[in-house]
Amino acid sequence: MTGSIRLFSPSPPSEEQGTILVVTERLIIRRYRLSDAAAMASAANNKAIAANMRSTFPSPYGLSDAENFLANMACKPDGTSYPYHNGIFLKASTVENPSTEPLFIGSMGILLKNDIYFRTWEVGYWLAEQAWGKGYATEATKAFVKWCFETWPELNRIEATAIGRNIGSQNVLKKSGFVEEGNRRGAVFKNGELLDELQFGLLRSDL
Repeated sequence: MTGSIRLFSPSPPSEEQGTILVVTERLIIRRYRLSDAAAMASAANNKAIAANMRSTFPSPYGLSDAENFLANMACKPDGTSYPYHNGIFLKASTVENPSTEPLFIGSMGILLKNDIYFRTWEVGYWLAEQAWGKGYATEATKAFVKWCFETWPELNRIEATAIGRNIGSQNVLKKSGFVEEGNRRGAVFKNGELLDELQFGLLRSDL
């Protein structure tokens, strides 16, 4: 991204659509394909998800929103190899997903910090409601942040935020090794309501 100091990776992942980045016991985290639009729109069109997202996340979330996001952001290489936007999929041919194709269940990616914060990234994610409460978010987050640290040796810190009422996301971060570092009281204005925002951080040395 323009204005950012680029972190070096000795083995940067391909920016090709569909590139698999992380594989866990039950999940695959890969770069998006344009063909993921319908599955993404179906999963994301949920007020319960949007309630805890930033306002850049559309609600309602239509097919055109997914198509625009994939075409103009997620599937558009910028030469950094950074894992900005990626899909989370259940592995195929399993008890949880008997289909012969991986099943889209959510999204995970990073935001860059600039200037003196360039060795810090922010991780964000959301899961389809039918995937809640099954440990998928924790499984994905643990593996994804570990992979980020391994792939970019200069990366020192990954941070995340969660709205105060979003206990589920707070628990995911804690189970993934993040440390709760503070509460930004009244920092969020969402749907006409002022809300607290909790801050979490994970250092390379915490792993």
